Amino acid sequence: MSKVNTFDKNIQEEEFKAPEIYGLPLLLAANAVEYIPFIKQKVASDALLYKLRDRMDIVEHPTTLAIPLEYINSPKDAQVHTKEIPKLDPNHKSTSPFLSFWDYHEAYTQFKTTPTKVAKNLMNQLEKSRSMNWVRFYTQDILEQAKASTERYKQHAPLSQIDGVFITIKEEINIKDLETKLGTSFISDHQPATDDATLVTKLRNAGAIIVGSTVMNELGWDTFTVNPNTGMPKNPYGLTHSCGGSSGGCGGCVAGGLFPISIGADGGGSIRIPSSFCGLYGLKTTYARVSAYGSAPVDPSLGSYGPLAATADDMTLAYSIIAGPDPKDPYSLLQPPVSLKDYDNYHDLSDLTIAVYPDWAKNLTEPVILEKLNIFKHYLEILGAHIKEIEIPDLDIASPAHSITICSEMHNFISRYESKQRKLLAHTRIMTGAAKALDSRDFIRAQQVRTRMMNHMRHIFEEQKVDLILCPTTALIAPEIPEKAHTYGMTHVKLTIRSMAFCTLANLTGLPAVNVPAGFHEGMPIGLQFMAKWWNEALLCRIAKACEHIPNIERKVPAANQWFGDKLLS
Repeated sequence: MSKVNTFDKNIQEEEFKAPEIYGLPLLLAANAVEYIPFIKQKVASDALLYKLRDRMDIVEHPTTLAIPLEYINSPKDAQVHTKEIPKLDPNHKSTSPFLSFWDYHEAYTQFKTTPTKVAKNLMNQLEKSRSMNWVRFYTQDILEQAKASTERYKQHAPLSQIDGVFITIKEEINIKDLETKLGTSFISDHQPATDDATLVTKLRNAGAIIVGSTVMNELGWDTFTVNPNTGMPKNPYGLTHSCGGSSGGCGGCVAGGLFPISIGADGGGSIRIPSSFCGLYGLKTTYARVSAYGSAPVDPSLGSYGPLAATADDMTLAYSIIAGPDPKDPYSLLQPPVSLKDYDNYHDLSDLTIAVYPDWAKNLTEPVILEKLNIFKHYLEILGAHIKEIEIPDLDIASPAHSITICSEMHNFISRYESKQRKLLAHTRIMTGAAKALDSRDFIRAQQVRTRMMNHMRHIFEEQKVDLILCPTTALIAPEIPEKAHTYGMTHVKLTIRSMAFCTLANLTGLPAVNVPAGFHEGMPIGLQFMAKWWNEALLCRIAKACEHIPNIERKVPAANQWFGDKLLS
């Protein structure tokens, strides 16, 4: 194996040498980064943000648009106004212990209840769940939205199968009349959004009821949603454990049974990590598959949007509604038509080649996650899939390239609020300081690495004839967060790197990826990840559907959950 593909103990120790800091020492560290010049350089170095500076072999042309030229469609061919709201086949509906959109839709069409009645039940449960810190702001017209949906069902004219289904949105995405605060204490103060983001508009046009905005990491700058501004979202499977991040509130409120779907954003695993930690399906879409209009440009070349959901069907239906071209986001016009091709063909996978890269995971990942991965491999082979081993070159430089890019882009975003940066949380201030220590050569070289990694992935999918890549979603299970982190926050680089280890490649290269639930260990969920080539979300939805049927992989509702269940539909 080549040097760049070695994931041995020495590399792990290099990556994990930064300290973990909580509470008041974290605040002191943030002050030191801001006032002592060499400290920010030290933090940047420990975070491997300088790792590419001495790599003179990186000579590719830099890429900032994470879509290969061969995969770019002509904007003039974008079918902006002709897309129909999709419909899933009830003969193949997901089975799950969680409430699905199927349960809502069937209850409404059979007049067992109405969206208005459910809205009142939900509002009671939301009030009871406030201490879980899942939802930050609520829309003021929930009952009005529900009343309109009730009338449509009364007239036997629902807008779609998602009509009357209650959905939350990560708080970096605009919801009209709500402040889009991105987890901070100050952004958008007294300046609520005047319009919905495009993806919110699409959901409303399908009849979905938008309930509010979910709690996230401040600016999305970590993976555990430890946010003293809002309170940390509690994982319903273990109340002292992280929901993941940065879409932690999304994961919590779906796993907690209040919603079948929440829409998150993913710049470095922020949909897939909370889906893994909370036992959910979570789809990171291809870069620009979902319009970014109306969303904060925190990580504009890395971020994408997608659903966290209770079932594969909920994820798939939500994805197919929010995806598609939007004239307000020119990059979204580069995509081919949205498709759910072969979605119901989940019992026969003989047309698929699924790749694994054993050395990527074996020294980094908790053994129980690899045990689950082997169970999945075996079952997928029973369904006819061909499993082959591959190598992914240059992963040792792909991770720092992602870190450099996201830190640079986040710093660029927050620099517009320079006069208020002392109001940022200590962890965010430390990361901002580290980002300030970067310069143009770091950013350009990271984009050169992006080019190289996109070429590698294109070779795997096209030349090696691979359809899917199967790997862990994270290298760990949802960790417990100590009480001392709740006041000032925390920085724990070892955990952050292990949570992101398998996620950032898809962000850097623009690939779509999905987390699927893979059972439990000591009561906490485990997730596995599939990646596909650009624009092939249909295949990811299909494989997620197939994984719902893997025997002896437990799905269960949280034992500590007081809000889950049919009481919403009573």
